Amino acid sequence: MDNNNRLSNRSGKAILLHWILASFSIVMIPVAGCKKLIEVDPPIQDVVGSDIYSSNATAASVLTGIYSDMSNYGIFTGVSSIAVKTGLSADELVSVTSPPDILSVLYSNSLTNNGNELFWSDLYAYIFRTNAAIEGISASSQIITSVKQQLLGEARFLRAFMYFYLVNFYGDVPLLTNTDIKANSVAPRTNKDKVYEQIIQDLQDAQNNLNENYVGADGVTVVQERVRPNKAAATALLARAYLYTNQWSLAEQEASKLIAATSSYQLEAPEAVFLSTSKEAIWQLQPVAPSYNTLDAVAFILEAIPMGPNSSRPVFLSKNIFNAFEPGDTRKNTWIDSVTVDNKTYAYPAKYKVYLPDQPRTEYLTVLRLSEQYLIRGEARAQQGRLNGPNSAEEDINAVRSRAGLGPTAAASQVTILDAILQEKKVEFFTEWGHRWCDLKRTAKVDEVMNIVAPAKGGSWAAYKALYPIPVQDIQRNPSLKGHQNPGYPEQ
Repeated sequence: MDNNNRLSNRSGKAILLHWILASFSIVMIPVAGCKKLIEVDPPIQDVVGSDIYSSNATAASVLTGIYSDMSNYGIFTGVSSIAVKTGLSADELVSVTSPPDILSVLYSNSLTNNGNELFWSDLYAYIFRTNAAIEGISASSQIITSVKQQLLGEARFLRAFMYFYLVNFYGDVPLLTNTDIKANSVAPRTNKDKVYEQIIQDLQDAQNNLNENYVGADGVTVVQERVRPNKAAATALLARAYLYTNQWSLAEQEASKLIAATSSYQLEAPEAVFLSTSKEAIWQLQPVAPSYNTLDAVAFILEAIPMGPNSSRPVFLSKNIFNAFEPGDTRKNTWIDSVTVDNKTYAYPAKYKVYLPDQPRTEYLTVLRLSEQYLIRGEARAQQGRLNGPNSAEEDINAVRSRAGLGPTAAASQVTILDAILQEKKVEFFTEWGHRWCDLKRTAKVDEVMNIVAPAKGGSWAAYKALYPIPVQDIQRNPSLKGHQNPGYPEQ
């Protein structure tokens, strides 16, 4: 793929600039080896305005372009990703960079107000694109009903996905559900509970509209690859949203739907979890970077660096994660590898293993997977007092442990079972999609953990650091944000 032909919604730092760029350019490019997702015949170049919604194929390409961008370099994969930056903020990764590099600043938990180097602007740019898609698809009379429903479901799912990360990283955030740039540019922060209400509403709408099957680039043809969200993807994210809002019975209900769908979704052996053929996968992103499988492998695998971590692969796995596994846990041997340089050993995440270029496309970036649903349901059951025996939290924990070659959990009380679930998530989802950082905060464990971890990293901890700062540029441009920076961070 020629990156000069891709929509670049990352070049500017201000939300408004991203909105303007997104509103004037939607680009769809075919990539060899990824035909099911992103090849549209004919390819669409620089289609603007309502014309993009004049046919099923061109309308579908709007969403396809978002998936393509998510799978390429940016906040969702590679060295600048959510996985890397939150892993450094928490206790998962170590950075070898030096200040003022953003990775070093995150690792020492010493952010000031330079949040523009994080996720805010990019997430809002994606939200603008999903809002534009919802408006354009809804207004079109030239898209057949089944495709319109599928595409609206995908767009609402994506908007919920973006807002999930915004609210978890920043707390209260502006809630924008249209493309009115004038109004959006002065929008105030919305209470996070209201944002979650919108997330849940979008996911419920997505459930109602999305296909049970996985479909291809036309929004209709049933395919095997799980690279466009389907009803199950909306259900998985909805279960998470209910968990994060303490709606235990609803979280259990949604997770149970996926766990019961054994003909479609099953726990895989650790070595098969991140393959393109994984039955554990609920939603994946197809590779689009030229010649490569996942950019996570390119970012993490240190085997390619004979001198150890450096500026191109600047992070390695923390001892906190490396030492967290029980003896006999097959995930450790399968998902972690190491290199030794000058008698110093560096462990690194090896969930994705194909880091060399021009290899067969066998690994897809996995966004949602079934093991999370077991742990969501287990936590929801524990919170409802169903701790042991059939249909209990214990049963769900043991399903994940058994897949890892471990025996039943010894946890018995509500407190120890909830701790056991957090531990399972720590070793199951390390360096994936910010799970650890978000879990520490929502379970009120972040201060307990980071008061120990931050000094060990050479920094210090204060409770306000659990939220990232709003970029100062956006505060300066939006009068409704002035005086509303997250506590602890300067506005200037």
